[in-house]
Parts: sequence; structure tokens; C-alpha cells
Amino acid sequence: MFRSATVLLALLFASAGLGNAAKRLAQIDHVDQADIRGSASVSVSVSASVLPSGFSRCLFYDDFSQPSGHLPDPSKWQVDLGTAYPGGGPEHWGTGEIQTYTGDAANLRVTREGTLKITPVRDGRNKTWTSSRIETTADWDFACPRGHRMRVEARIRLGGNPGPVSMGIWPAFWVLGSGYRANYSAWPAVGEVDILESVNGEARVWQTVHCGTSPGGACNEPSGRGHVSDGAERASWHTFAWEVDRRRWPLGLGSESMAWLVDGETRWTFREADLHGDEAWHAVVANSKMVLLNVAVGGALPNAIAGFDTPTNRTRGGDGAAMEVDYVAVYSSWL
Repeated sequence: MFRSATVLLALLFASAGLGNAAKRLAQIDHVDQADIRGSASVSVSVSASVLPSGFSRCLFYDDFSQPSGHLPDPSKWQVDLGTAYPGGGPEHWGTGEIQTYTGDAANLRVTREGTLKITPVRDGRNKTWTSSRIETTADWDFACPRGHRMRVEARIRLGGNPGPVSMGIWPAFWVLGSGYRANYSAWPAVGEVDILESVNGEARVWQTVHCGTSPGGACNEPSGRGHVSDGAERASWHTFAWEVDRRRWPLGLGSESMAWLVDGETRWTFREADLHGDEAWHAVVANSKMVLLNVAVGGALPNAIAGFDTPTNRTRGGDGAAMEVDYVAVYSSWL
């Protein structure tokens, strides 16, 4: 099913630390969205002047231009609520995190600067936590067909609370196989890629692939196959990206690959030959995907890194624990 429309998109290009200080307008000529369940990819044609070098199409874009205090655009984002998906999702979102997700403005809102802020909040009376998690709607599922290159990217600023008061704070920007919506037991076979995970106030970024079967399998579940990058200082803006290259140069004989980038610098490359299993590789690079943004509290990863259960009595919520998002984009290119 295809649909076309002409819209005007305000694309943001701002220097680090200035938020939405500079804007560039680009006319979107048309929007062609294909139903990609099991096949092709979404397609949005935009002016080449607003695309990163090497990319020719924009599949998804949001710079959170809703009025201050509002939730993100409901035509693009679903707000996840509670401690599990309704109808059979794993408890505590499958990770052991302890917060309850809400759509309250204290946890999730568009700011006056035109960014999205996800803020974990602690109720001091009963020591419970709330936060927020959002995912792109099914209308915006995307994929990287063979012969294409794709980038999923966001500009993000993590809260600057120091480590001792950040134990258990777990912001994440990631993609998940959209088949999970219809089958909550399909993880990790549907494929998951963590573009940014940062825990316990550290200036490190965890970048991980989940696939195959659990426990064990091609991706060594439940840990996944991953890499840790230094140098993503908190309280500063950084651009985090994941790229898939399925072009197979030269002459279709090369290996497909994935790469994780921070501020345009490649931090980790993972190649098809590194993963022993064609089906698992296909799930990660080719299955239709959705984007997720959340800030969890407690759970398997922060506990493992800390070496004890988190959060602690010293852990603080609020702005210093928040994740602020300037924009989210998905780009693609042909051969």
C-alpha cells in the first residue's frame, strides 16, 4: 500500500550545546510509504541538501516540534505504559528494571527548546520510580533491503548526575524487530540492536547486537555480542548512529556489515562473517524495525556493571538523570 503527500519539514542542524539554535528548512517533495511487513522499506524522498553524505532518502524524521509540554507526535510514537506490554509481554520489560513507565509530563514531554526529554522520577515517600519509554508506530517500520545502506541516528544529551547518585539509571536508544509486536516470545530471534546504552552515570556507551536463540546461540544470549566505547561525556550533545551496509561491493561478493558511530566516528564494525548464522544475520540487518527511546531504572545491565543491585538509596532522578533528544532520523541509499 502506498501513500503520497507533500509536507514541509524543519530539519535541525545545531552546534553542540546550543540545542535548537539553528534551523534549516527543506521541502519534502513527496512521501511514499510501503507496507514493509516481510518485504520492502519505507521511503521518504527529501532534498539532498539535508541528507548526510552518502545517503539519498529519509525514511523517518522527527525533531519534536510539538508545543512545549506536549507528548511526542502520536502518529509517529507510541507511549509504552506500565511494567510490561499488555497481553503477555515479559514482566519488568524482560530486563528486571523496576520503574513503571507513564505518559505523564513529569516523565515525558517536549521542551521549550524543541527537544524531547525523558526523565526518571523517584517518589521519595514509597521509593518507587516512574519514567518513560516510546517506540515508533507500525506505520513507520523500516528495513534495509539487499543492495541498500541505512543509518539510524539521533542527537542525544544524557543527564550529568555523577556516578554515585546515578546507580541504576539506564538510558537507551535502540531498534527492535517489529515482529515483536505480534509475538512477545520472539526475542531475540526478531533481532535487536542497541545503538546507545549508558548506565550508572558512566561516560561509556554500550553497543550491542541481540539475535538467534537464548540462552547461547549466534549472539551469545542473553548478553548479546557487543562493544563498549569511551568518550561520550555526559551533559553534552552527541550524535549516535548505527549503519547497515548491504551493498556487497565489489560485484556482489563482499561481506555485509554494521557500524556504530559516535559524533561521526566509527566506534565498532561488525561483519556478516563475524556472526555464524545466516538467519540470525538476516534478522538483525534485514527484518523490519522500530525505534525505541527509554530511560530504565535498575535491571540486568546496570546491576552487572555495578556489581550490586541498583538503584541505591542515593540514586537521584530528575533532570540530572534525564535523556534529552534533539532529533531521530532514519536514512537510506540505493546501490
